[in-house]
Amino acid sequence: MKNFVICVILLMLLAGGVGGYIFIKNYKEEKRIEKIKEGWYIEVIYDKPINVRTLPNAKSESLGTVKKGEIYKVIDVNLESSTYFWYKIEYGKEEGWVASGRKIHWVNDINDPVDIAVPEIKFNDNVYRVVSIDDINYKHLEVIEDTANYKITHVVYHEVDPTQFIDQYWILYTITDGAGKSSSKMQKIEFEELPDESQVKDFFEYKK
Repeated sequence: MKNFVICVILLMLLAGGVGGYIFIKNYKEEKRIEKIKEGWYIEVIYDKPINVRTLPNAKSESLGTVKKGEIYKVIDVNLESSTYFWYKIEYGKEEGWVASGRKIHWVNDINDPVDIAVPEIKFNDNVYRVVSIDDINYKHLEVIEDTANYKITHVVYHEVDPTQFIDQYWILYTITDGAGKSSSKMQKIEFEELPDESQVKDFFEYKK
Protein backbone atom coordinates (compact mmCIF):
# COMPACT_ATOMS: atom_id res chain seq x y z
CA MET A 1 0.00 0.00 0.00
CA LYS A 2 2.88 2.32 0.87
CA ASN A 3 4.52 1.66 -2.48
CA PHE A 4 1.23 2.39 -4.25
CA VAL A 5 0.91 5.76 -2.52
CA ILE A 6 4.50 6.65 -3.46
CA CYS A 7 3.81 5.75 -7.08
CA VAL A 8 0.69 7.91 -7.12
CA ILE A 9 2.61 10.87 -5.66
CA LEU A 10 5.41 10.42 -8.19
CA LEU A 11 2.90 10.31 -11.05
CA MET A 12 1.22 13.47 -9.77
CA LEU A 13 4.57 15.26 -9.55
CA LEU A 14 5.45 14.08 -13.05
CA ALA A 15 2.11 15.23 -14.45
CA GLY A 16 2.50 18.58 -12.72
CA GLY A 17 5.98 18.97 -14.14
CA VAL A 18 4.84 18.21 -17.67
CA GLY A 19 1.89 20.56 -17.31
CA GLY A 20 4.15 23.29 -15.97
CA TYR A 21 6.60 22.82 -18.84
CA ILE A 22 3.81 23.09 -21.42
CA PHE A 23 2.42 26.20 -19.72
CA ILE A 24 5.83 27.93 -19.70
CA LYS A 25 6.48 26.93 -23.32
CA ASN A 26 3.12 28.31 -24.46
CA TYR A 27 3.66 31.50 -22.46
CA LYS A 28 7.06 32.08 -24.04
CA GLU A 29 5.61 31.49 -27.51
CA GLU A 30 2.81 34.01 -26.89
CA LYS A 31 5.36 36.60 -25.78
CA ARG A 32 7.54 35.86 -28.81
CA ILE A 33 4.58 36.40 -31.16
CA GLU A 34 3.62 39.64 -29.36
CA LYS A 35 7.16 40.93 -29.86
CA ILE A 36 7.16 39.99 -33.55
CA LYS A 37 3.84 41.79 -34.10
CA GLU A 38 5.42 45.06 -32.97
CA GLY A 39 7.36 45.15 -36.24
CA TRP A 40 7.21 43.89 -39.82
CA TYR A 41 5.96 40.31 -40.08
CA ILE A 42 4.16 37.85 -42.31
CA GLU A 43 1.30 35.50 -41.48
CA VAL A 44 1.07 32.38 -43.64
CA ILE A 45 -2.38 32.03 -45.25
CA TYR A 46 -1.65 29.39 -47.91
CA ASP A 47 -3.32 26.01 -47.27
CA LYS A 48 -0.20 24.02 -48.19
CA PRO A 49 3.26 24.22 -46.54
CA ILE A 50 5.65 26.71 -48.15
CA ASN A 51 9.37 25.95 -48.42
CA VAL A 52 11.86 28.16 -46.62
CA ARG A 53 14.84 28.61 -48.95
CA THR A 54 18.46 29.55 -48.32
CA LEU A 55 18.23 32.09 -51.17
CA PRO A 56 15.36 34.00 -52.86
CA ASN A 57 15.25 31.34 -55.52
CA ALA A 58 12.90 28.36 -55.90
CA LYS A 59 15.86 26.12 -56.84
CA SER A 60 17.91 26.88 -53.72
CA GLU A 61 18.17 24.51 -50.74
CA SER A 62 15.13 24.11 -48.48
CA LEU A 63 15.58 24.67 -44.75
CA GLY A 64 12.09 23.40 -43.93
CA THR A 65 8.55 24.69 -44.32
CA VAL A 66 6.14 27.24 -42.87
CA LYS A 67 2.45 26.44 -42.42
CA LYS A 68 -0.88 28.25 -42.44
CA GLY A 69 -1.45 30.40 -39.37
CA GLU A 70 2.23 30.72 -38.45
CA ILE A 71 3.82 34.15 -37.94
CA TYR A 72 7.41 35.17 -38.73
CA LYS A 73 9.49 38.31 -38.38
CA VAL A 74 10.55 39.83 -41.71
CA ILE A 75 14.17 40.93 -42.04
CA ASP A 76 14.31 41.88 -45.71
CA VAL A 77 12.49 41.53 -49.02
CA ASN A 78 13.62 40.72 -52.57
CA LEU A 79 11.55 42.06 -55.48
CA GLU A 80 13.64 40.84 -58.42
CA SER A 81 11.21 38.05 -59.42
CA SER A 82 8.24 38.99 -61.59
CA THR A 83 6.29 36.03 -60.17
CA TYR A 84 7.00 36.16 -56.42
CA PHE A 85 7.73 38.45 -53.51
CA TRP A 86 10.55 36.88 -51.49
CA TYR A 87 10.58 37.59 -47.74
CA LYS A 88 13.66 36.97 -45.61
CA ILE A 89 12.44 35.75 -42.24
CA GLU A 90 13.70 34.61 -38.85
CA TYR A 91 13.31 30.83 -38.99
CA GLY A 92 14.22 29.37 -35.61
CA LYS A 93 17.94 30.11 -35.14
CA GLU A 94 18.40 30.55 -38.88
CA GLU A 95 17.29 32.99 -41.56
CA GLY A 96 15.57 31.92 -44.76
CA TRP A 97 13.49 33.11 -47.70
CA VAL A 98 9.75 32.53 -48.16
CA ALA A 99 7.95 33.20 -51.45
CA SER A 100 4.50 34.72 -51.89
CA GLY A 101 2.72 34.93 -55.24
CA ARG A 102 2.38 38.42 -56.68
CA LYS A 103 -1.11 37.69 -58.06
CA ILE A 104 -2.32 35.24 -55.41
CA HIS A 105 -0.85 36.03 -52.01
CA TRP A 106 0.43 33.12 -49.90
CA VAL A 107 1.11 35.31 -46.87
CA ASN A 108 -0.36 38.42 -45.30
CA ASP A 109 2.25 41.19 -45.22
CA ILE A 110 1.78 43.21 -42.00
CA ASN A 111 3.41 46.50 -40.92
CA ASP A 112 5.36 46.62 -44.16
CA PRO A 113 7.50 49.82 -44.05
CA VAL A 114 7.98 49.91 -47.85
CA ASP A 115 4.40 48.85 -48.69
CA ILE A 116 5.37 46.37 -51.42
CA ALA A 117 2.23 44.27 -51.40
CA VAL A 118 -0.57 44.98 -53.85
CA PRO A 119 -3.95 45.41 -52.08
CA GLU A 120 -6.55 42.76 -52.80
CA ILE A 121 -10.35 42.43 -52.61
CA LYS A 122 -12.21 39.21 -51.89
CA PHE A 123 -15.92 38.32 -51.69
CA ASN A 124 -17.78 35.08 -51.00
CA ASP A 125 -20.88 35.31 -53.23
CA ASN A 126 -20.85 35.16 -57.02
CA VAL A 127 -23.78 37.58 -57.18
CA TYR A 128 -24.19 40.83 -55.25
CA ARG A 129 -27.88 41.73 -54.81
CA VAL A 130 -29.15 45.23 -53.98
CA VAL A 131 -32.43 47.14 -54.32
CA SER A 132 -31.04 50.01 -56.38
CA ILE A 133 -27.71 51.33 -57.61
CA ASP A 134 -27.74 53.85 -54.75
CA ASP A 135 -27.64 50.99 -52.24
CA ILE A 136 -24.22 49.73 -53.34
CA ASN A 137 -21.73 49.54 -50.48
CA TYR A 138 -18.54 47.61 -49.69
CA LYS A 139 -19.60 45.85 -46.50
CA HIS A 140 -19.54 42.43 -48.18
CA LEU A 141 -15.94 42.86 -49.34
CA GLU A 142 -12.86 41.53 -47.58
CA VAL A 143 -9.82 43.75 -47.97
CA ILE A 144 -6.30 42.34 -47.82
CA GLU A 145 -4.01 45.32 -47.22
CA ASP A 146 -1.31 45.89 -44.60
CA THR A 147 -2.31 49.51 -43.90
CA ALA A 148 -5.59 51.35 -43.39
CA ASN A 149 -4.61 53.81 -46.12
CA TYR A 150 -6.61 52.58 -49.11
CA LYS A 151 -9.58 53.59 -51.24
CA ILE A 152 -12.23 51.47 -53.00
CA THR A 153 -14.13 52.67 -56.07
CA HIS A 154 -16.51 50.89 -58.45
CA VAL A 155 -18.04 51.01 -61.91
CA VAL A 156 -21.25 49.22 -62.95
CA TYR A 157 -21.39 47.72 -66.44
CA HIS A 158 -24.50 46.71 -68.39
CA GLU A 159 -24.94 44.17 -71.15
CA VAL A 160 -27.79 42.24 -72.75
CA ASP A 161 -27.45 38.47 -72.72
CA PRO A 162 -27.46 37.61 -76.44
CA THR A 163 -29.03 34.18 -75.85
CA GLN A 164 -31.88 35.17 -73.52
CA PHE A 165 -32.12 38.91 -74.31
CA ILE A 166 -32.15 39.88 -70.65
CA ASP A 167 -30.28 42.66 -68.86
CA GLN A 168 -27.12 41.70 -67.01
CA TYR A 169 -25.04 43.92 -64.78
CA TRP A 170 -21.47 43.64 -63.48
CA ILE A 171 -19.70 45.67 -60.82
CA LEU A 172 -15.96 46.24 -61.07
CA TYR A 173 -14.28 47.12 -57.76
CA THR A 174 -10.87 48.80 -57.72
CA ILE A 175 -8.78 49.12 -54.56
CA THR A 176 -5.86 51.55 -54.45
CA ASP A 177 -3.40 51.84 -51.57
CA GLY A 178 -1.46 54.86 -50.33
CA ALA A 179 1.52 54.01 -52.54
CA GLY A 180 -0.66 54.04 -55.67
CA LYS A 181 -0.71 50.27 -56.23
CA SER A 182 -4.10 48.90 -57.19
CA SER A 183 -6.00 45.80 -58.22
CA SER A 184 -9.52 45.16 -59.52
CA LYS A 185 -12.09 42.42 -59.22
CA MET A 186 -15.47 41.97 -60.92
CA GLN A 187 -18.70 40.56 -59.50
CA LYS A 188 -22.13 40.05 -61.03
CA ILE A 189 -24.75 42.38 -59.55
CA GLU A 190 -28.55 42.12 -59.60
CA PHE A 191 -30.96 45.00 -58.97
CA GLU A 192 -34.59 44.98 -57.86
CA GLU A 193 -34.89 48.42 -59.48
CA LEU A 194 -32.91 48.62 -62.72
CA PRO A 195 -30.56 51.61 -62.92
CA ASP A 196 -30.82 54.34 -65.51
CA GLU A 197 -28.47 53.95 -68.48
CA SER A 198 -26.74 57.17 -67.47
CA GLN A 199 -25.62 55.47 -64.25
CA VAL A 200 -23.86 52.52 -65.90
CA LYS A 201 -21.37 51.84 -68.69
CA ASP A 202 -21.67 49.55 -71.68
CA PHE A 203 -19.92 46.26 -70.98
CA PHE A 204 -18.34 46.55 -74.42
CA GLU A 205 -16.17 49.35 -72.99
CA TYR A 206 -14.79 46.96 -70.38
CA LYS A 207 -14.05 44.27 -72.98
CA LYS A 208 -12.01 46.79 -74.96
